[in-house]
Amino acid sequence: IELDPKSLRKTGGRVLAIAMVGISLPFALGIGSSFVLKKTIAKDANTSAFLVYMGVALSITAFPVLARILAELKLLTTSVGQMAMSAAAVNDVAAWILLALAVALSGNTQSPLVSLWVFLSGFVFVVCSIVIVLPIFKWMAQQCHEGEPVDELYICSTLAAVLAAGFVTDAIGIHAMFGAFVFGILIPKDGPFSGALVEKIEDLVSGLLLPLYFVSSGLKTDVATIQGLQSWGLLVFVTFTACFGKIVGTIVVSLLCKVSFNESVVLGFLMNSKGLVELIVLNIGKDRK
Repeated sequence: IELDPKSLRKTGGRVLAIAMVGISLPFALGIGSSFVLKKTIAKDANTSAFLVYMGVALSITAFPVLARILAELKLLTTSVGQMAMSAAAVNDVAAWILLALAVALSGNTQSPLVSLWVFLSGFVFVVCSIVIVLPIFKWMAQQCHEGEPVDELYICSTLAAVLAAGFVTDAIGIHAMFGAFVFGILIPKDGPFSGALVEKIEDLVSGLLLPLYFVSSGLKTDVATIQGLQSWGLLVFVTFTACFGKIVGTIVVSLLCKVSFNESVVLGFLMNSKGLVELIVLNIGKDRK
């Protein structure tokens, strides 16, 4: 809900370039590192899915985390803050599309036609959502007026629609998270509707569901399996690759786009924010083996 598509339209060519290179270089490095991992610890993985997956895992910027960091540092209204937010938003949308592709490729069947069918079904789902669901959300938003409480029926029906979207994308073979994400983007950001929705669900999500998700991720992680020189070497290699691609790629393209050196460095480190979105990607990857 916090991702506003209108802000994407306002992004200039400069921000778009920073976002695209900021995702392309780490994506390429992720694909490169996947060859190293494939020879050592991931011999059984589906090659095409693994390449895309590693690229996605290393190239995402955590949009919600970045928003909180910028808000806390009071940088949201500065030019660097706005550039970082816009670039991260573009990055986020690209990453979710690539993740859908990686999940589509990682199906149990080896047939590329199945993967293509899954990806096309996902595309049809997005188009149908825009054509059918978006006008309904817009109508709901228009019924909600400033200063008046938002009708519970609208809140409940929206949350039910989000669950249904998750069910549909899960049935298609992408992931429940993708359907919910698409509906979150489609909810109009003007007026009190989206604010009321966030208000209703934020406490439950931030206070209960999110910590539980982190705990379950932690329980799935067995640090004891990192033993020996090879394992530690690969850990350092992946960490370095993820940070290097993101930071250096963003700094270089920012400098080429006539951004000052200081701001370029700040942008590079901001775009390297990692968080919940990465955990979602890693959990999906673990579930899909």
